[in-house]
Amino acid sequence: MRTVRSSRADVFVSIVLVLLLGTFTIGQAQMADEIANRVKCASNLRMIGQAILLYSNENRGVFPRVRYDIANPAPTWGTPYEGNPKLGPVDPKKAGMFIEKDSEALPKVNDVTAAMFMLLRTQDITPDVFVCPSTGQTPMSFGPKKNDTALNWTNWPGNKGIAEHLSYSYQNPYPTKDAIAAGWKLNNAISAEFAVAADMNAGVDALMKVPLSAGVDAVRVGNSPNHGGDGQNVLYGDGHVEFQAHPYVGVAGDNIYTYGNSGKDHKDAAGDGIVGASVGPNDSILLPTAKDVGIVDASGKLTEAARKLRERLTPDMKPATPQQQDAARQQLMGTYVQEQGGRRVKLQITKDQLIGSTGPVTITFNYTITNVGTGGAARLVLTAPETPDTPAMVKPEADGILITGGQFQGKWQKQ
Repeated sequence: MRTVRSSRADVFVSIVLVLLLGTFTIGQAQMADEIANRVKCASNLRMIGQAILLYSNENRGVFPRVRYDIANPAPTWGTPYEGNPKLGPVDPKKAGMFIEKDSEALPKVNDVTAAMFMLLRTQDITPDVFVCPSTGQTPMSFGPKKNDTALNWTNWPGNKGIAEHLSYSYQNPYPTKDAIAAGWKLNNAISAEFAVAADMNAGVDALMKVPLSAGVDAVRVGNSPNHGGDGQNVLYGDGHVEFQAHPYVGVAGDNIYTYGNSGKDHKDAAGDGIVGASVGPNDSILLPTAKDVGIVDASGKLTEAARKLRERLTPDMKPATPQQQDAARQQLMGTYVQEQGGRRVKLQITKDQLIGSTGPVTITFNYTITNVGTGGAARLVLTAPETPDTPAMVKPEADGILITGGQFQGKWQKQ
């Protein structure tokens, strides 16, 4: 009897260990995915920073902005599409923000995202760069026609479009008169510590309730939702990007997600507000906010729409058997295309490689399938010479596949 009991106990312990090890392995995989996502997100922001500098070099040093009402600098975003759902891609001549002043495609004054969208219109940058892979969002598509490009648009299409296609907040380029008088500027001569863009501002009420004096752990409640509240990647004035554990990281510890006094010189103040204009020379305020575009609610919890987007990233995954790996390969193999800024990019998936090409440029990655999940989802590890191994999630959809993470991120249409 003792032997039987001992055997049963051993079996029970073995089962528990298997379950724990399985959970640990899945947790490790998810952690690896998030680390890779943070690296890709930081790369996105560096590319945005480079595009901003290129834009400034072509515009007398000034960073992107559109029409500005200095007498009333209340910021907005997503115009003219917000409240105007029938407005889609238009003739590029009518989308010329500084040409057709009476065009229905002209954004309103002080539009922060329209300023950022100028990079898509004027620089060699693609919409996938504006999507953090941790969010489940997808790059903006410019229209049903093959020749539709960013020049057919003047902005991301309203709050819904921002919530689906934009992961980052940009320094509001429309300051108050007092800020300008005090020396505020947004050009290629700004301080290296000035926050220019970052993972999207949460916009939650907690930002106004927790000053720097509350301590580092307490102020984390104001973190971006992009990375589960763990922190945010921040693009600074000199072009470098850092992952920060809380939002008090601007000049002199300024809270980059509120306007007004905050930081090391004002430890008991969290700012004057969340949606507004800079009031001083070192005052960062990054917009839009996740709350105002419908990504999170007032408490910071993901809305149902945002949660569904993120569910794409975390299907019920289990280690793949050799048979499941073969079945997943057969399902994924084929030729896919994606429109990026007017360029047609081709992706061919073979039994062991992902081959991306546009014009004369070809990029090849070997891949292995480590996990499979519901709906045909598969977790891949991409490998190439002199390149760190990169995890990616591939999920079949009605007309193609959705890839999150890795070098081929985005929606691909099957040919």
